[in-house]
Amino acid sequence: MQIDNINSTWVAAQQTADQGAKAVSDANSFAKQLQSASEALENAREIQKNDAHKTVQAKAAMTPEQLAYDKKLREACEGFEAMFLNMMYREMRNIVPENTLFGNSNADKIWHDMLDTEMVNNMAAAGGVGLADVIYKQLTMEDKARQDMTNRIMQHRQEAN
Repeated sequence: MQIDNINSTWVAAQQTADQGAKAVSDANSFAKQLQSASEALENAREIQKNDAHKTVQAKAAMTPEQLAYDKKLREACEGFEAMFLNMMYREMRNIVPENTLFGNSNADKIWHDMLDTEMVNNMAAAGGVGLADVIYKQLTMEDKARQDMTNRIMQHRQEAN
């Protein structure tokens, strides 16, 4: 009987030690993941700073006409994102069952639609889901490529004459 108590105590102690070792291993793994995430976040912040600095430099070199065009392009991209988000919210609201407790009048539907429209406009102006930024970058890259191609053609024609 005495041997069984010693064995069961030893087994319990071994299990506790194994659980402690696993907990330490899990904590170390989690600490490494946190460190990796922190480094990735710092790298993303550096890239964002560099991009912002490049944007400021590029805008400083623009003419007033180019700045006005850039502003209108940005507003159009935000408007497109707002329209997309509004359509998405409208479809999401259609999925939600109607409230039958207080009734669901036409005025309520109009009010919800206006609320959603204003909300998505504010969301798009504040950065939205990033769709406006992606579209803006794509369109500005296309504009730059078109301008470069035009400049090359003009330069080639001048060299030919």
